[in-house]
Amino acid sequence: MMNFTFRAALLCTFSFFSVSGFLTVEAQPGEEVTLMCNNFTISPSNVFWYRLTSGANFSCVSSMSSSATNVLLCEGFHKDKFDMTSNITNLSLNIKTVDVSDSGLYFCGCCKEGFSALVSPTYLKVQEKSDENTNLMVVILGGLTLFLVMLVIGLMVKIRKLQKADGDKDPQPSQNLSSDDLNYATVTFAKRGGRREMEPTVVYAATR
Repeated sequence: MMNFTFRAALLCTFSFFSVSGFLTVEAQPGEEVTLMCNNFTISPSNVFWYRLTSGANFSCVSSMSSSATNVLLCEGFHKDKFDMTSNITNLSLNIKTVDVSDSGLYFCGCCKEGFSALVSPTYLKVQEKSDENTNLMVVILGGLTLFLVMLVIGLMVKIRKLQKADGDKDPQPSQNLSSDDLNYATVTFAKRGGRREMEPTVVYAATR
């Protein structure tokens, strides 16, 4: 019955603060965060920290009966990361090396003689580190793409210049030449030696 009453009070409190607003603390992954609320207890009582996440999933973080007693961490929360302290004026919850899973609505409260009180809700928002990595990756890829485009353009220009230089040095003969482009050459044929003429032989004959 007490658990049901506490849950009902918790949901009503969350609905109230969702409308009226609450303190928001933003942190980067790996940072250390300390959440605080006023110590509203007059007489010794059981004080605690709770966390409410999306979907109305709430869980106990830590509790203690007085400032002189040891802190009791609830299931799933470890002392190397969470620590709770209490003095005359404040209750505090220290969270080391926060990550995205630590995001949620934190509040302190007390439970005495079946009565539950919730005060000082604080929303802890841990920024997702992947956003920064994504932006950095986009910048790197954009710069690499620009470099490759400039490299391809430079190679194309260089190849075009080399082709032009080779064309000027060794021009290819054209198949269709005009009459002005034709070179004429004189062909001289050697005369074959003629037959040697027979020298006339005179024969004299005496006639009687």
